[in-house]
Amino acid sequence: MIHLICPNPAIDRTLLVENFTSERPNRPYEVKEFAGGKSFNVAYALDFEDSTVPYCIHTILGGRNGAYLKELASIKDIHLEITDVDVNTRFCTIIVDTKTHRIYPIYENSFVLNPLLLNKFTKQLLNTIQPKDTVVFSGSLMKGMPDDYIAQIQNQLKGQNIRFFIDTSGPALVEAYKGKPDVIKINDEELNDLVPDRTFKELEDYVNFLNSETAAAIPYFIVTLGEKGVIAKLNQQIYHLFVPPVQAKNPIACGDFFLGGLVKYLTLGSLEDIDVLKKAVSYSTANVLNWFPEMKQLDINRIEQKIIIKKL
Repeated sequence: MIHLICPNPAIDRTLLVENFTSERPNRPYEVKEFAGGKSFNVAYALDFEDSTVPYCIHTILGGRNGAYLKELASIKDIHLEITDVDVNTRFCTIIVDTKTHRIYPIYENSFVLNPLLLNKFTKQLLNTIQPKDTVVFSGSLMKGMPDDYIAQIQNQLKGQNIRFFIDTSGPALVEAYKGKPDVIKINDEELNDLVPDRTFKELEDYVNFLNSETAAAIPYFIVTLGEKGVIAKLNQQIYHLFVPPVQAKNPIACGDFFLGGLVKYLTLGSLEDIDVLKKAVSYSTANVLNWFPEMKQLDINRIEQKIIIKKL
C-alpha cells in the first residue's frame, strides 16, 4: 500500500478565460473542479495507464467543502483516510488566461493545525501503515507541523521496511534526509536547502554532488532542473534527461505528476530504473500540455520517444 500524506487539501477550481482584465467582468468559458492538494495530483498520475498500485490519501477534511471534496475523490475512486476538523475545507482558485498564457493562482488560507489535531492525524496515519508499505511526503509541511515531522514518522516506523519518497524543502528536507529515505526528488532550488555550501551553475556541479558522500546515502536522488531537464542518481548510475521545448499551457502540478510516475513504476518494479525516470519525465511534460491537471496517452507516448538521455 502507498500512503500519500496530504493534511492540507483543497478543492482546486480552475477557470479558463480569455484576456483576463480588471476593466470588466471576466466570464470563464470553462470551469473544472478537482480534489486538490499535491498528493491528489500524485494520485491522478498513479491511476493513469493500465497498471496501477493500491494507495490511499491521508487527509484532513471539514464542513460542506470537505464533503464535496470527498465526493470528488470518490468519482475518481480515490480512497481517503480522513481526520475530521470543525472548519470548512478551503478552495484554491486558478485563473488561466488562455490567450496570454498567464496564470493567476488564488489560494485560501487553511485551518489551524493545533497539537491535538496533529496528534489525531498522526495516530491515524501510523495505525494504518503496515510493514513493507510506502510513504510519500510531497510539498512543504503544513504550518503547525514541526520541522522534523517527517523524521519523526521515519523513526516511528524504523525496522518495518517502509519505503519513503521525499519531495519537500527547507528544514523538513534537511531533517528527512538524515533518515536516509529511499527516494529524494527535489528541484534545483530545494537542493540548496540541503547543501547550502555548494554552488550549482553547470551540469558538472550536479554530477559532482551526486557522486558525493551526501548523495551516496540515498539510492534514488533526483533533481529537476526546469527547462534544463532532470539529473538523477539511480542507485550507482547518474543520468541527465532532457526533453526538447514544448508549448506549455499550465505548469501547475507538473512536479506532482512527475512524482506520481516515479512512485508508481518504482513500486510496480516492471521497468528498468532509466525507463521509470523516462515515465516520470513524460508524465510531467504531458501535464503541462493541458490547461487542467491531466494527461493524454498520445502525448506521453510521443514525449517518451523524444527524451534525450545522457549517461554520466
